[in-house]
Amino acid sequence: MIFPLAILEEDEQFEMRDGIKDILKECYQITEDEAMLVIQDSSEKAQELLRDYLPYIDAIHEIIGGIRGTLDNHMNLVFQKEEMPNQLIYEAAAWHAFEYVRCYYKRAANFV
Repeated sequence: MIFPLAILEEDEQFEMRDGIKDILKECYQITEDEAMLVIQDSSEKAQELLRDYLPYIDAIHEIIGGIRGTLDNHMNLVFQKEEMPNQLIYEAAAWHAFEYVRCYYKRAANFV
């Protein structure tokens, strides 16, 4: 089974490879070309190791879906309000709560 690299944007893939290449060059005192060869040679093993992360990726997708669903539910409440001031207040509150959770989640993910 090949891990879907499609979950990474192209620029993220390049950034990831450059970071790995820099680590290899620094730790093992090898050239850039040697580091690139090592990265290419390690691709199959990386695919094997990525399998261990699949349950976490599934959980992340589930969490993201839950967060998005909660935002949708909150936005539906906005449109149930008939008076404009109430709509504005509910929409601002819904976005505020969503952004609060999104920022927390993003910060927690970057901690890893």
